[in-house]
Amino acid sequence: MLDTIRSWVNETNLHFATSRRPCTEFKELFAGYFPESFLARSYYVEVPEVPLPPQEYVSQAGLDDLFDRSVAGLTLDDTYYLTPSAANNLRIHFHELVHVAQWQQLGYRNFISRYLEEISIYGYDQMPLERMAYDLDARFVAGGPVVDVRQTVRKLLEDNATDVSLCRNDGLE
Repeated sequence: MLDTIRSWVNETNLHFATSRRPCTEFKELFAGYFPESFLARSYYVEVPEVPLPPQEYVSQAGLDDLFDRSVAGLTLDDTYYLTPSAANNLRIHFHELVHVAQWQQLGYRNFISRYLEEISIYGYDQMPLERMAYDLDARFVAGGPVVDVRQTVRKLLEDNATDVSLCRNDGLE
């Protein structure tokens, strides 16, 4: 199944390749959080409707509930997709870039496996990968101390931590 999902991710990203925009347009806004080199290799696409995996994959993975919701954004490797209503929301861009960092740190096979496992155990709202992204985007919006998101993601994944607030004791602030 992982190879099937990977093929769909690759096909989707290839289909939208000419519409991708580099995230370097956020370099000033996200300075300190993401290095420019990371933003240059991260992309987003504004789409009328976020591309979703075929229903057979969704059902097989037990993700029917997840995709029953209105999806404003979805990250597929180094590219994330946003609806027009989400495209002007800086917090959503930040959140999806956290997922890009997770994909890079874990690799596609580990990211997809972990995402599927976490959602089945915790549900979407409490799964650690999503909690990490929500905690980091909340920190950004609150104007808290700037942290290097890639280092924070790496540290949290290594520690298997689920709450960014745990970083305060690890010298990441």
